[in-house]
Amino acid sequence: MEEKKTPKVLIIFLILIILGLGGYIAVDKLILNKSKNDTTTVVVVDDVKLDLNAMYQISNTLTKFDKAFNDSSSKYFGYIYKIDKSLIASKFNKEAALFVSMYDDMIGTNTAQYLVGENVKKNYEKIFGKNLEYKPSNVNAGNEYNIVYNDTNGNYSYTAPTTSTVYKNGYYSQTIKTNVEEETINVTRRVFYVEYKNPNGSNDVTEAEIYANDSKSKLIGTVSLRNNVLSEKEVLAKYGSKVSEYTYTFKQNSSTDDYCFYSIEKIK
Repeated sequence: MEEKKTPKVLIIFLILIILGLGGYIAVDKLILNKSKNDTTTVVVVDDVKLDLNAMYQISNTLTKFDKAFNDSSSKYFGYIYKIDKSLIASKFNKEAALFVSMYDDMIGTNTAQYLVGENVKKNYEKIFGKNLEYKPSNVNAGNEYNIVYNDTNGNYSYTAPTTSTVYKNGYYSQTIKTNVEEETINVTRRVFYVEYKNPNGSNDVTEAEIYANDSKSKLIGTVSLRNNVLSEKEVLAKYGSKVSEYTYTFKQNSSTDDYCFYSIEKIK
């Protein structure tokens, strides 16, 4: 029987996806291979072999966390970084877990909109798997959100903030290391909090203050914006040794083979 070959167009598309996700799982030396059974595409990242699907799943979860927990309009702003030492999935705030599962599908609106409950559940189980049981409920995400679960039809209605600003104070993160053990993938990231400033009373934002977290208990340093943009590389080059570091652990769900969030630990 003739062996099926992966179309060149598909390989190019997969490479583009990986390059786009490079900020979430560090990609310096990247090779695409086929596994022995020729059913799994493998990504080699700094001599670490990753299943391409696993890499995509983990990057997708990290992106969802970055967005939902970096919304200063929500009471869950910075939630995953406000931990003493570690947070395991089973101890995750249930409403925060629902919030991150639906955040990407919500739009800014003053008029009630609706989310299909089954879609929220699917997102939730992709993120947490068996590590945190899905239980639908209202979500108290703060005064600017109104998220209500309808147990009659199983769907959610919501309103969400409609305003936004160009320069948002918030958390920035960059992956610095990926480690693979049997059925477990660990991703270590440097994390810092940014507050934008317009010094000397000017109307233009020209610099950013760097802190370990939004408590702003200690100023790490100040960086000037370049072409009105903050350079994360410059921040880490100057202050990388002083910012916080967290390790995310993802474990494989034996039922679906998905890599689901298991824990986050503050290591620095």
